[in-house]
Amino acid sequence: MILKHRVNNFEHRVGHHCESSALRDLFEFYGFPMSEALVFGLDATMGFGFFDTTEKVSFIPESEIPFFLGGKQGTIEPNSLTCRLLGISLRKQSFTSANKGWEEAIKLIDENVPLILRIDMGFLPYYEFKEDYHFGGHTITLAGYDNERNIAFVGDTDHEGFQEVSIEKLKNGRSSTYGPSFMHPKNTQYSMKSRPDGKHPPLGAGVKLAIQKVVNNMLRPSTSNVGIQGIKMFAESIKEWDKKIINLISKSSKKVASPQLIFDLTYGNIETWGTGGALFRNLYVQFLEELQNHPELKNGPRAWNTAEFKLLDDSILYIKDSAQNWTAIAETLKDAADNFKNDCINQVNFPKLSEMAHKIVSLEEMGFKKLSKLKI
Repeated sequence: MILKHRVNNFEHRVGHHCESSALRDLFEFYGFPMSEALVFGLDATMGFGFFDTTEKVSFIPESEIPFFLGGKQGTIEPNSLTCRLLGISLRKQSFTSANKGWEEAIKLIDENVPLILRIDMGFLPYYEFKEDYHFGGHTITLAGYDNERNIAFVGDTDHEGFQEVSIEKLKNGRSSTYGPSFMHPKNTQYSMKSRPDGKHPPLGAGVKLAIQKVVNNMLRPSTSNVGIQGIKMFAESIKEWDKKIINLISKSSKKVASPQLIFDLTYGNIETWGTGGALFRNLYVQFLEELQNHPELKNGPRAWNTAEFKLLDDSILYIKDSAQNWTAIAETLKDAADNFKNDCINQVNFPKLSEMAHKIVSLEEMGFKKLSKLKI
């Protein structure tokens, strides 16, 4: 029986977002070193989603947090676009038993196969969260284990190197049932395998496919609360957040978050919680900027022409401007929360924030329409 093992030559580099940094670490292990921004862009999960529980819309669940916005429209799945573009197969496994999940994980680790794990980050001791904090949508890498010390070695986003976590805490975090069922980790793990023939499409073509997927996320939304339509919904909603929050607190039978907490959470969703800033727009701009001088796009198979690079250059200006406006909205809410606590709702000019959000609508619409002209 093997008591301990660390995957040889597997490393963790500090990143911004849990999923894209975990994918980046595994890609590097399998011989595809690249920036986190390139991973994020190629996986084509950037988008927008907004939920306003005060509107009593049937698909929005009741919550003590009345507003939620996010900058992604996808997560790690076996059909990961980045994996397909690199000629890598991604295997997803989920288990009903925490013990079975751990047994299967260490089998692969013993074979020198690093893993990506879903986990409730409230069980990770190095975060030092309050006991009642839970978020089951977090992602880490598993690099090894030591049964003699009862620890696992995990890589996590902006933490240097590998962290030591007790195997029991890891099992509990992987099998957590806190929060809505769609956020439960379900002992899920992902492993990779390179195609034996090493074949994959030219980057010049593959990157256009990734861009067009994000264009669809933004310009052709499946529902009214995502993409550009979702930003419009957010722009109209935030205009009356003061009235909505006061009304909710006075009439709701459920516990409702304080105005200060609502502002702090909105700031975190936009700026700090794994987004790379500006609701993932900064990461996406970095991805587009990396393409401007990428050697394969300049001189490789399916190289881009001058007109295509011009479309890229123009789109960057719009999306970068949008990112600055997202940060400005977030910082306005954060400053009010820090300085005025629960009186923050009386200290913010919500119609002005609405105008900024409508400006974002125009900027992102123009930016993604430019990108839509990049033909595959």
